[in-house]
Amino acid sequence: MARDQQTQEQLDNYRQAIADVAENIIAELEADDTNRDESLQQLVNEQIELHDYVINSELQIHTLLYSAHPCAAFFNGTHKDNYASTDDFPFAVFASDAFEQDVIGKVKDLLGDE
Repeated sequence: MARDQQTQEQLDNYRQAIADVAENIIAELEADDTNRDESLQQLVNEQIELHDYVINSELQIHTLLYSAHPCAAFFNGTHKDNYASTDDFPFAVFASDAFEQDVIGKVKDLLGDE
Protein backbone atom coordinates (compact mmCIF):
# COMPACT_ATOMS: atom_id res chain seq x y z
CA MET A 1 0.00 0.00 0.00
CA ALA A 2 1.40 3.41 -0.93
CA ARG A 3 2.30 5.75 1.92
CA ASP A 4 -0.25 8.39 0.86
CA GLN A 5 -2.99 5.79 0.60
CA GLN A 6 -2.04 4.36 4.00
CA THR A 7 -2.03 7.83 5.55
CA GLN A 8 -5.45 8.61 4.07
CA GLU A 9 -6.81 5.30 5.34
CA GLN A 10 -5.47 6.04 8.84
CA LEU A 11 -7.02 9.51 8.75
CA ASP A 12 -10.35 8.11 7.54
CA ASN A 13 -10.29 5.47 10.30
CA TYR A 14 -9.57 8.15 12.92
CA ARG A 15 -12.38 10.38 11.68
CA GLN A 16 -14.77 7.41 11.63
CA ALA A 17 -13.85 6.53 15.22
CA ILE A 18 -14.58 10.12 16.26
CA ALA A 19 -17.92 10.05 14.44
CA ASP A 20 -18.89 6.68 15.95
CA VAL A 21 -18.16 7.82 19.50
CA ALA A 22 -19.97 11.13 18.92
CA GLU A 23 -23.05 9.36 17.55
CA ASN A 24 -23.11 6.99 20.55
CA ILE A 25 -22.92 9.96 22.90
CA ILE A 26 -25.74 11.79 21.11
CA ALA A 27 -27.94 8.69 21.30
CA GLU A 28 -27.35 8.52 25.05
CA LEU A 29 -27.86 12.27 25.49
CA GLU A 30 -31.23 12.08 23.77
CA ALA A 31 -32.30 9.31 26.15
CA ASP A 32 -31.23 11.31 29.24
CA ASP A 33 -33.36 14.09 30.74
CA THR A 34 -30.69 15.47 33.09
CA ASN A 35 -28.42 18.47 32.54
CA ARG A 36 -27.07 18.11 29.00
CA ASP A 37 -23.65 19.67 29.68
CA GLU A 38 -23.04 17.44 32.71
CA SER A 39 -24.25 14.39 30.84
CA LEU A 40 -22.10 15.25 27.83
CA GLN A 41 -18.91 15.45 29.87
CA GLN A 42 -19.72 12.23 31.74
CA LEU A 43 -20.55 10.36 28.53
CA VAL A 44 -17.42 11.63 26.80
CA ASN A 45 -15.27 10.48 29.71
CA GLU A 46 -16.93 7.05 29.73
CA GLN A 47 -16.67 6.61 25.97
CA ILE A 48 -13.06 7.68 25.52
CA GLU A 49 -11.23 6.40 28.61
CA LEU A 50 -10.83 2.90 27.19
CA HIS A 51 -11.04 3.72 23.49
CA ASP A 52 -8.32 2.20 21.30
CA TYR A 53 -7.19 5.63 20.06
CA VAL A 54 -6.46 6.55 23.70
CA ILE A 55 -5.03 3.33 25.17
CA ASN A 56 -3.36 1.59 22.21
CA SER A 57 0.20 2.89 21.91
CA GLU A 58 0.27 2.59 18.10
CA LEU A 59 -3.08 4.35 17.71
CA GLN A 60 -2.11 7.10 20.17
CA ILE A 61 0.37 8.26 17.54
CA HIS A 62 -2.46 8.33 14.96
CA THR A 63 -4.56 10.42 17.35
CA LEU A 64 -1.73 12.90 17.70
CA LEU A 65 -1.08 12.95 13.96
CA TYR A 66 -4.68 13.49 12.88
CA SER A 67 -6.27 15.47 15.70
CA ALA A 68 -6.93 19.17 15.27
CA HIS A 69 -6.36 19.72 19.00
CA PRO A 70 -3.45 22.07 19.88
CA CYS A 71 -1.69 19.48 22.05
CA ALA A 72 -1.42 17.27 18.97
CA ALA A 73 -0.01 20.00 16.73
CA PHE A 74 3.58 19.00 17.54
CA PHE A 75 3.03 15.68 15.79
CA ASN A 76 1.37 17.25 12.76
CA GLY A 77 4.64 18.98 11.90
CA THR A 78 8.17 18.00 11.11
CA HIS A 79 8.91 16.22 14.37
CA LYS A 80 6.44 13.36 13.93
CA ASP A 81 8.99 11.05 12.28
CA ASN A 82 11.36 11.48 15.22
CA TYR A 83 9.08 9.68 17.68
CA ALA A 84 7.92 6.12 18.11
CA SER A 85 5.20 4.78 20.38
CA THR A 86 7.89 3.26 22.61
CA ASP A 87 9.57 6.62 23.33
CA ASP A 88 9.47 8.14 26.81
CA PHE A 89 6.78 10.74 26.14
CA PRO A 90 3.28 11.12 27.65
CA PHE A 91 1.56 9.87 24.50
CA ALA A 92 -1.49 8.59 26.42
CA VAL A 93 -2.11 11.90 28.17
CA PHE A 94 -1.82 13.94 24.99
CA ALA A 95 -3.83 11.42 22.95
CA SER A 96 -6.59 11.36 25.56
CA ASP A 97 -6.88 15.16 25.60
CA ALA A 98 -6.82 15.37 21.81
CA PHE A 99 -9.35 12.56 21.30
CA GLU A 100 -11.65 14.05 23.94
CA GLN A 101 -11.65 17.47 22.29
CA ASP A 102 -12.21 15.98 18.83
CA VAL A 103 -15.16 13.95 20.12
CA ILE A 104 -16.69 16.96 21.90
CA GLY A 105 -16.25 19.02 18.74
CA LYS A 106 -17.95 16.35 16.63
CA VAL A 107 -20.83 16.00 19.12
CA LYS A 108 -21.38 19.76 19.04
CA ASP A 109 -21.24 19.75 15.23
CA LEU A 110 -23.84 16.99 15.07
CA LEU A 111 -26.05 18.77 17.61
CA GLY A 112 -25.67 22.10 15.82
CA ASP A 113 -24.04 23.75 18.86
CA GLU A 114 -21.27 26.30 18.63
